[in-house]
Amino acid sequence: MSESDFKRIEGKYVEVNGIKMYYEEYGSGYPLILIHGGISSIQMWEKQLPVFSKHFRVIAVDCRGQGKTTNPEGKFRYKLMADDFAALIKELKLDKVLLCGWSDGGQIGLEMGLHYPELVKAMVLGGTMINQTQEMIDGFKELGIEGAGKVDFEKLEKTLDWMVKMLKEQTATHGKDYWKTLLLNISEMWFDPAEFPEEKVKEIQTPSLILLGDRDEYIPISEATAMYKLMPNSVLAIIPNSNHDCFITQKEIFNQIVINYLLKQSD
Repeated sequence: MSESDFKRIEGKYVEVNGIKMYYEEYGSGYPLILIHGGISSIQMWEKQLPVFSKHFRVIAVDCRGQGKTTNPEGKFRYKLMADDFAALIKELKLDKVLLCGWSDGGQIGLEMGLHYPELVKAMVLGGTMINQTQEMIDGFKELGIEGAGKVDFEKLEKTLDWMVKMLKEQTATHGKDYWKTLLLNISEMWFDPAEFPEEKVKEIQTPSLILLGDRDEYIPISEATAMYKLMPNSVLAIIPNSNHDCFITQKEIFNQIVINYLLKQSD
């Protein structure tokens, strides 16, 4: 199935952990849960869904407070979102699943590996960090996300007008100005050093692929190699000539690396 032939379907909601979680299912085979990056949605995976669904039962999920999933209390913590996914896996009566998370999705994956290893057979941790990097902090500030609960919306709309437009569209079900509330709340998590697991990753036994673009604007290669050295059952892949959006800009390489790894883990 080509990208042009692939059609998104209307998904379902499941009530877990105090939220209504929205998800869509495609394909058949071993269950693979996709966890998108921050202030995004299932839409992030548009270049992956047609390909991944040829090999797996893909379950693409809108994270807490993003896309169509609710977040009544406005709370964002990686461990809390891992709790959401653990509850989803149990509610759908899945055995051990495969996970593929990018950026915030990878951070959630780390928490799954730390707290719910019995639910995960193997995972891809893409664009993920274990230390709060200066590159991330500087990058956010350049855009107008200045700190925890501090967002210059006028600057953000100038620097990333396309992203703001997309964010407004993806969160429209929550209200006209919800996108601002989302950014204010989620920035509390992004700028909290306690949200990054550092050397606790040594405890993660789950087979993991650590994946990063060599020119990622927010995460230096040293972060990926540090994770690789600490995690006993990990492998490392660096995608050349690619940034934090390599799942789009280098989609063929990205997709093949992920598929090859996860197929081996699902045997």
